[in-house]
Amino acid sequence: MQLETDELKKVGLKATLPRIHVLQLLLRTEGEHMSAEMVYRKLHEANVDVNLATIYRVLTQFEEAGLVERHQFDASTSVFELKSEQHHDH
Repeated sequence: MQLETDELKKVGLKATLPRIHVLQLLLRTEGEHMSAEMVYRKLHEANVDVNLATIYRVLTQFEEAGLVERHQFDASTSVFELKSEQHHDH
């Protein structure tokens, strides 16, 4: 958990439990594109109680801080992935 806390502090975000849980999930699933709903579902499957509105807010904060990239492959759903130094095609 120290790694996640350090990463959050490095980009100027306070290390709250919802942020830590979302970041841990993104690190475990690195390379996957995940919608907020997918993050919500995976956290709840792991018995982590974070509501969907909080997940949307955390992902937006991560995007603004440069931790994640948002992609929109269709008109209705945004997906997120950890920002990588390496380029890859979608």
